[in-house]
Amino acid sequence: MKTDGKQRFEDADFLRGVAAAGVVVYHFLYGFLPAAPSAGLGASLVSVDRPVLLAAFNGPFLVSVFFVLSSFVLTSDLVRQSDPRRAAIGVLKRFPRLLPLTIIGTALPAALFFCGWMFNSEAAGLTGSSWLERSGGVKLWEPWPYPTLPGAALDVLSLFVRGISQYNSVLWTMKYELLGSVLALITAALLGSRPRALLDGAIAALLAYAALKVHPLCAICVATVYLTKYGFPLLHRLGKSWGLALILVGLVLGSTNQSFPQAWLADEWAARQILRADWFIHGLGAMLLLMGTRAMGLSSVYQSAPSRFLARHSFAMYVLHVPLQGSVASLVVLLLGNNVLGIAAAFVVSTGLLALLMRPVSRLDEAWVKRLNRVFSRSKTLRGKNAAGVEPRPASAPAEEVSSGGLGWRRAMPWAFETKRHDRL
Repeated sequence: MKTDGKQRFEDADFLRGVAAAGVVVYHFLYGFLPAAPSAGLGASLVSVDRPVLLAAFNGPFLVSVFFVLSSFVLTSDLVRQSDPRRAAIGVLKRFPRLLPLTIIGTALPAALFFCGWMFNSEAAGLTGSSWLERSGGVKLWEPWPYPTLPGAALDVLSLFVRGISQYNSVLWTMKYELLGSVLALITAALLGSRPRALLDGAIAALLAYAALKVHPLCAICVATVYLTKYGFPLLHRLGKSWGLALILVGLVLGSTNQSFPQAWLADEWAARQILRADWFIHGLGAMLLLMGTRAMGLSSVYQSAPSRFLARHSFAMYVLHVPLQGSVASLVVLLLGNNVLGIAAAFVVSTGLLALLMRPVSRLDEAWVKRLNRVFSRSKTLRGKNAAGVEPRPASAPAEEVSSGGLGWRRAMPWAFETKRHDRL
């Protein structure tokens, strides 16, 4: 297994890109091919209802994959070589890291709504999808206020507190991504690199229990850190057959969706435990999927052009797709009808527009990540020199002025640049 440089997380990048594409398909199925028969079409061949949903199109499972990947990539180095300062910098970077695409993910549906280009409610009347009506566009029912520009700006910040967005339904994960990654970094700092499985297990269990009070996804992030330290280093002993077995088991666990009987949900306490159990099943499936993918070591697949394309644009794809489905795809269905031609055209047109929009958004995101890395790496260097009683470099001196023949910023602090690929999480 290759573990150096850009190849260290090629498998995680591959899974992230596939998961993002799967979420796009999942929401399209939910909005335009619901399982219940609707006018013009029979029941869908691919169901989005419980109890079984194919893992590749199971939104909750794919979200669990995102959280496992985020926790694994953020803490992989920290559990191999203890660095509390780097963990602290990672914590400080998380909110500004997530903010730009959260702003874009809110601004796009707000702009479409203000221009009168949101047609999700009208299309839902044809497709029979309650999800498309309530979550495919801007929320207009009580207690939500009528959408305004100041309201959209406030929504960007408030969704990190309340865990739900009035303008873009997929942004509910931003709150738990922020809290889960912070808890994962704290867990990694506490576990360190010393091998002490029992003590680390106790620490991780306590933190996971505390994280469970926030959301099961946060607990999954904490559990992934322990697995990153003690499970993933053993994968080199497994062959491709074992890797394939882990992938298959992970996909089976990921193919469940609210698989418990409805009658069990009558009690509030039982319903809460069942919800947690559903997330734990998906979390375990996501962990096994990542382990199997790494054990397979299929670099030619992970580094292929389609894989790298999906990986590079996964974050932008995730935040942009629902507004486009609620506007463009819905309009196409209204124009061509709720039939095979209309549904197919809606998917092609909305996905094609998504592919065009996510390119500049991804470039903007990458530029922002570089800027963040530069700011935090510079501040760390200045603090280190001041502590040693050395005159710090003037703040106005750019990093490019360092001689390429000397040590240089990249060689002096490789971690600040190695995060380019996986810090897109």
